Amino acid sequence: MWFKVLEHSPKPDALKEISVNGVELVLTNVKGRLYCFENRCPHEEVRLSLGCIKNKKIKCALHGYSFNLETGWCSEEDLECLKIYQVKREKAGIFIEMEDN
Repeated sequence: MWFKVLEHSPKPDALKEISVNGVELVLTNVKGRLYCFENRCPHEEVRLSLGCIKNKKIKCALHGYSFNLETGWCSEEDLECLKIYQVKREKAGIFIEMEDN
C-alpha cells in the first residue's frame, strides 16, 4: 500500500525523518533520486538520521558502517541489511510503499 508522506521532495542530501504506520523512516534526495529507509542502524539501533550521505550510502554516526541506499547492503559482511522502502514522486506528493498493518 502506498502512503503519502510529503508534499515536496526533501532538499538534496537532507535526511528527513518521517513516520508511517508507526515505523520511523528517513527520506532523502540524492542527486534527484529519492530513497527511503528505516531510521535505525541494524547494528546498534542508532538513528541513521544522525548520519550522513556519501556516494549513495548512509553512514551511521556511531560506528561508521555504511549502507547502500539502493540495496540496503552493509559495508561490513556480518551485519544485517538496512530495510529499504520504495518511493514514488507524483503531482500529489511523495509516496512510500509499505505493508498495511
